[in-house]
Amino acid sequence: MTTGAAFPDPLLPVPARVLRRHRETADTWTLELEVPDARRAWPFAPGQFNMLYAFGAGEAAISLSGDPARADRLVHTVRAVGAVSRAIDRLKPGAVVG
Repeated sequence: MTTGAAFPDPLLPVPARVLRRHRETADTWTLELEVPDARRAWPFAPGQFNMLYAFGAGEAAISLSGDPARADRLVHTVRAVGAVSRAIDRLKPGAVVG
């Protein structure tokens, strides 16, 4: 089965650039990610999550905390509790996450 442009392979990371980061608490950051191709962002509902991939560290399930009407922006609030979430929390604006 092949995938079309509208449905990329869901097992491959889609690169997203960190636009902003905001400290919530000593170990928690909110990251605003820019999705380069808005067709790759799908509407979401409360309680849904993305698998965020920190290159070189691995991936983790992180809840979506932004506005589902903004297909070009994904917002995740991440608490640093393990190797992957600590790597994600260290990302600065301009960095890329999968």
